[in-house]
Amino acid sequence: MPRRLALALGTSLLLLAGCTGNAPYPESWIRSNTLFTTFQERPKYFDPISSYSTNETPWTYGVFEPLYQYHYLKRPYTLEPKTALDLPVPRYFAKDGSELAGDPPASEVAESLYVIHLKPGVMYAPHPAFARDAAGNYLYHSLTPDQLTGKYSPWDFEQTGTRELTAADYVYGIKRHASPWNATPARFYPVIAQFVVGLRDLGNKLREQQAAEDKANPRTERWQPWHDLRDAPFTGARAIDDHTLELRIVGKYPQTRYWLAMTFFAPVPWEAERFYAQRGMAEHSLSLNTWPVGTGPFMIESQRPNQNVMVRNPNYRGELYPCEGKPGDKEAGLLDDCGKRMPFVDRVVSTNEREREPGNTRFIQGYADVLDIDRSDRGFEFQRQMMEKSGQWETLRDHGVKLPSSFDPTVWYLGFNMLDPVVGDGSNPAQAERNRKLRLALSISTNWEEHASVFFDIYGDARTGMGPVPPGLFGYRDGEAGIDPHTHVWVNGAAQRRPLEDAKKLLAEAGYPNGIDTKTGRPLVLYYDSSGVGPGFQARLDWQVKQAARLGIQMEVRPTDYNRYQDRIRQGQVQIFWRGWNADYPDPENFLFLLYGPNGKVKHEGDNDTNYANPAFDRLFEQMSTMTDGPEKQAVIDRMVTLVRDDAAWMWGLWPASSGNYQTWVYNGFPTIINRNTLLYLRVDPALRARLVTEWNRPELWPLAVLALLLALLAWPAWAVFKRRENATGRQPAVDISALRG
Repeated sequence: MPRRLALALGTSLLLLAGCTGNAPYPESWIRSNTLFTTFQERPKYFDPISSYSTNETPWTYGVFEPLYQYHYLKRPYTLEPKTALDLPVPRYFAKDGSELAGDPPASEVAESLYVIHLKPGVMYAPHPAFARDAAGNYLYHSLTPDQLTGKYSPWDFEQTGTRELTAADYVYGIKRHASPWNATPARFYPVIAQFVVGLRDLGNKLREQQAAEDKANPRTERWQPWHDLRDAPFTGARAIDDHTLELRIVGKYPQTRYWLAMTFFAPVPWEAERFYAQRGMAEHSLSLNTWPVGTGPFMIESQRPNQNVMVRNPNYRGELYPCEGKPGDKEAGLLDDCGKRMPFVDRVVSTNEREREPGNTRFIQGYADVLDIDRSDRGFEFQRQMMEKSGQWETLRDHGVKLPSSFDPTVWYLGFNMLDPVVGDGSNPAQAERNRKLRLALSISTNWEEHASVFFDIYGDARTGMGPVPPGLFGYRDGEAGIDPHTHVWVNGAAQRRPLEDAKKLLAEAGYPNGIDTKTGRPLVLYYDSSGVGPGFQARLDWQVKQAARLGIQMEVRPTDYNRYQDRIRQGQVQIFWRGWNADYPDPENFLFLLYGPNGKVKHEGDNDTNYANPAFDRLFEQMSTMTDGPEKQAVIDRMVTLVRDDAAWMWGLWPASSGNYQTWVYNGFPTIINRNTLLYLRVDPALRARLVTEWNRPELWPLAVLALLLALLAWPAWAVFKRRENATGRQPAVDISALRG
C-alpha cells in the first residue's frame, strides 16, 4: 500500500508540474499571434447606422472603414485618408449656382460640394452575400427558411465571395440613415438630415412609401421584404464612377470632414443588406447588426455570450505603421515599427469581465494583454497602486506593465431627464423655475472635487467639469472665465465650490426645505439610474446617495445592465442618470450637440439623452455649427454655455484623464479617445508572452507535498493495523488432525 500511495501522489505532482495554471484559452492561442482583451458590457449594435456607444467601437472600427481616419500619434488630431486617396477639399456655391472663391462666410454659401476619390483595390472581407455560381448568379439571395436550418453565422454557409469597394457603397450607406425599414435605429439621422442635401426629403418619401404599403398590405408578421435603396432618388450623394464619390452639404459645414472619419459614413454593400433581409434570417440572429460586413482589417469569426473573436480579414490590403508622432514618441518606442505593414495581430479575443476584479486578476496572470480596450480609464487603478505602493504594485513593477496617460476630450456628467415632472422642464413656468432651482441645488451639493479624489482609480487626474466643452477643444475657457458661477466662485486664483448653505436656500425656494415637499409634507425621493452593477460600482453609487442626503433628499438607486439602461434612456424612463461622452471628433460641436433640441433622445432618437430643449440654444447651435474657429465662434459658444449653465441642464461632473494598460509584450499601445481603430496598431510578442505566463502561473507544489506528507502520516496507523491483522491471520496454530481422529 505505501508503494501505491507514493505512486499516486508522485503522479499528481508530475501532472501539476506541467500545468500553467487556470489558463482560460487553449495553449495554442497563447503561443499564437493573438491579442487578448476584455469588455465589461456586451455590444448592442454593430450596424453602422445604429452603433454609437464606446463599447461597440473595437468591433465596428475593426470591421468598417470610413473614408478618413485620425493619425494614430500626432496631436492635435490630424485627419488622413483611409479608403480615400486624398483629404476632402470643399467647393462652395451661392444660391444662384455660381462657385465662390476661397473661404467665403457661411452667410454666402448655399451648398458645399465634396468630390472624393477612392483607393482602387479595396476589397470586402469574405462573406456569403457575395458568393456566386459559375453563371454569376448569387448563391444565397433567394433562400427559404428551411434552407437556414443549422445556420447561425456567415461561416455556416459553404461558399463565400468578395468584391471591390465602390463609391456606390458609400451612397447606399448614407441612404440607409433615411430608411424606415431598418431593424435598428438610425441614431445619427436627426443630425445629418439637416446637412446632407436631400436626405430629409428621402426619409419623408420612404416613410410615405412605407405607410402606403402597410395600408395596402397590413403586415401580420415581424418580417418585412427587402427594399432596394439603390434606385431611390437622392441628390445628396452620388457615385460619379466606381472610385469617385460626390457629396453635397447644405450651406457651409466645416465639421463634414470629421463626419467622414466616423463609422456612420462607412460603406454598406447592397448585397449584404439583401442577404440579411431574407425571411428567417432574424430568427437565426443573422443581420448586419450581428454579423457586419466591411473592408476593415478584421472580421468577426465567432460570438458567444461571454466571448467575441475577430480574425484578420484575408482580403485586407494592409496599412503602414506611422513614422511620425508627437514629441517623446520615439523615446517611448512608439515609432519602432515605422513603415511596417499592419495589422500586426492575426486574432483578437475579447472576453466579457463585467466586474473589475476578475479582469484585474486576468491581467495580473497575463491572460489579458490589455483590459477593456474600448475604455480610457482602466489603467488608473494600477497607476494608483504604483503611486501609493499599495495593492499589487510590486507585481505590476516586476511584470513591466506599461501605463501611459494622456488627456483627451471627455466628459462624465449627471443628466436630468427634462421630460420628468420633478427634475425636468415642468408643466408651467412656475414649476419649471422650481425644478431648475432643484437641479442647481443638487449641482452645488454634489462635491465633484471629492469624487475625483476618492475615485482616482476611475478618472485619474480629473478636473471638475464647468460646462459641456472639455479642455483640449476650441471653445473651452480656463481660469476664472471658465467657471460655472452657479456652482463655484473664484477665490485666491482657484475655483471654489459654493457653500452647502447656498444649495439649501435654492432647495427651499424650489419647495423642498430640508428635503421635505411642502405640498405633501413627505420627504423628496429622487431616482438615480445607473448601468453600474456589482460591488465594484457600489462605492460610487453610495457616494452619490450621500451627496443628495446632504440636502435631506432621499435618493434611490436603480442599477441595471448597460443594454437595459440604454433602453430606459431611449424610452425616457429615467430621472437622474450617469452618462459619459468621449469625443468622436475634435470640435466643440461634438459635445454641444448633446444638448441640441432636435437631437433629443425620446422624440428624435438622437443623442441628447437629457431631452433638453431650449430654442435660444438651438438657434445658437445652428449658427455655431457653420462657423470656422475664431473670435466670433468663441462668442457664440460662450453664450450657449451660459444658457445651459443657467438651465442646469447637466451636473457637469468631471473632465477625466485617459490611461492605457499594456503588458510588457504589447507594443505601440497608447490611450486615445478619438482614434478608435487602435487594434490595427497593436503588436504582441507571443513567444515572450507564453514564457512569462508560464512563469507567472507556475503551480506551487509545496502545498501538495505537505498534503502528501499529512496523508502518509494519517495512512500509516491504518496500514500498521492492517499488517498486524494480516500477520496474525497468517500465523494461526496448525490443527492436529491426528488428535481430531483420536
